Amino acid sequence: MKLKLFVIFLVAVFAITLPSKNLIAQFEAKPSPGYNSAISVNPIALAFGQFNATFESRMSANNSFTVSGYYWGYSGWKAYGFGGSYRWYLKLVQDNKKPIEGLSAGPAIAIGFWNWGGVDYFGTYANGTSIAIGGEAAYKWVFDGFVVEPILQIMFNVASISGLSYQPFGAGVNIGYAWK
Repeated sequence: MKLKLFVIFLVAVFAITLPSKNLIAQFEAKPSPGYNSAISVNPIALAFGQFNATFESRMSANNSFTVSGYYWGYSGWKAYGFGGSYRWYLKLVQDNKKPIEGLSAGPAIAIGFWNWGGVDYFGTYANGTSIAIGGEAAYKWVFDGFVVEPILQIMFNVASISGLSYQPFGAGVNIGYAWK
């Protein structure tokens, strides 16, 4: 009887500890998931009278979303706005990168609230709202939390303002910080 209880005890201990060791081994074998969020600004855009700050958050193993705040100063116009994008991280060209690192592409939108600040002798310019949609492509490097991200945006105005010839596409380099 004592032997039977001892065997049951050993089987129970073995049954309880074996799965937990396998689970621990599975978690240790997996690489860390990478960075989950980043915040960045584009200092090159300042030379052209623009400022944008972007927050990015990872949604899954292959994608993220961004939220951006903008300021534009352009030929007598001033604007504040916001935008966003959805990014897919392209695994075909990745070198073991995880979102939010590596090559990404996806759709983007930007909304701007414009004010004319110059002289308007003919009443041609009107304050208003612009809406631009398009896409973006970027490649993000993260060095111990420091972010460098060249980015290309191709956007088209779907709601424009009379007298404003602003084209919301361009290139830049975002600099910032990423965390887990």
